[in-house]
Amino acid sequence: MTPTGRRRAVLAVVLTAGSLGLLAPGLPVAAAPAVGTATPVAPPAPPAADPAALAALPRAPDALPGLTSLGPCPAGVAPDPFDALTPEPDAVPGASGRGVLVAVVDSGVAAHPRLAGGVVDGGDFVAGGSAEDDCDGHGTAVAGIVAAAPGADDGVVGVAPGARVLAVRADTAWSRTATGGAGDEAVLARAVRAAVAVPGVRVLTLAVAACRPGAALVGGTGPAVGALRAAIRDAVARDVVVVAAAGNVGPACPANDPASAAQRVVTVPVPAWFGVDPTEVLTVGALDDDGTPDRASLAGPWVGLAAPGRVPAALDARSAGLTADLTLPGSAPAPVVGTSFAAARVAGAAALLRARFPTLSAAEVVARLRGTAAPVAGAAPAAVGTGALDVAAALAGARPAEPAPVSAPVAGGGTGRAAVVGLAVLVAVLAGVVGVVVRRRRRS
Repeated sequence: MTPTGRRRAVLAVVLTAGSLGLLAPGLPVAAAPAVGTATPVAPPAPPAADPAALAALPRAPDALPGLTSLGPCPAGVAPDPFDALTPEPDAVPGASGRGVLVAVVDSGVAAHPRLAGGVVDGGDFVAGGSAEDDCDGHGTAVAGIVAAAPGADDGVVGVAPGARVLAVRADTAWSRTATGGAGDEAVLARAVRAAVAVPGVRVLTLAVAACRPGAALVGGTGPAVGALRAAIRDAVARDVVVVAAAGNVGPACPANDPASAAQRVVTVPVPAWFGVDPTEVLTVGALDDDGTPDRASLAGPWVGLAAPGRVPAALDARSAGLTADLTLPGSAPAPVVGTSFAAARVAGAAALLRARFPTLSAAEVVARLRGTAAPVAGAAPAAVGTGALDVAAALAGARPAEPAPVSAPVAGGGTGRAAVVGLAVLVAVLAGVVGVVVRRRRRS
């Protein structure tokens, strides 16, 4: 699979056209971008929560002033049958998350029949209509990764297929206002406040991010960011697990060098930034198909965990079927890949833990997810946090044992068994490589 870069460039316009619009970070780039060239600074501390700024924001969902559509909502692109059969890497047989309500604050969530637990309309803070209106398809894809029911003819299934979804619409790339994009930190703060006020919400999924230059934050932020942190602090006070996407590198999100991001950063993503305290926000980076950090995943000291970022087939917001691509205005369809979808997998895992261990607090759920993560060899913590999501280990409550080192054969004393085992491992590795190459070629 060779992702295109056109989609992310379009989303970047939302951030650079005069407003602090929200970047939906689950979309691809053509190639791994270079480390950002803007001024690096020591990672700034997030602003204090500002309850007064949050209280000053309107509570009821309404349409953004001057909202205009950029065109008809795009149809999904049917996945290759081979890709549709790819099993969900983080699904655990027998684990369902039944009874857990997961809030998805995003571009909306369509009432797809595969969301068998149902979609609850939590309000539309973009157009003042229904949160089940998802022109972008992004929120529906995120919700499917969390809670899609299995199908008879494909491998698509949510990490927590028994969970219910609360949809709150806070962003879209298919509309704009007179000042720029449709959605900013203030809109997100209002949406988060509404989501966590719904009784029964146990997990909050924020697969959106607004990127800011780190140097511009040294002197502080505006009230909207303080209001957003206040809304998230309210979620934490209500014992909600808050999961956020780390954000993807692009024209408006210059890369941070993973090797030095603990000391110097160029770009700061909001609300992922608040993950410097993982008990407040669990920020999730993306992994490639081979389990290594995705170079388009924005690194930073706020990253607490990593998970696979590619989704071969996702729920389609425009039909009862699946899609392999999402489309933005002026953009060709592009694969479903990025930190949004990595965050969705972690949110699904959190739902499983909340269902199986209802007495665990939100902080204990986060600690369990991070404490049972699988090590990622050679990866900087700023890219993967404590490691790769391991849902089975989290449910078991124990980190898997490290593989035992292979002993060197005794000269002249081999029986042939070691050679046979080595050959079997080599064949398995080659098979995995071929599988990845075939999948990528089919998506190119």
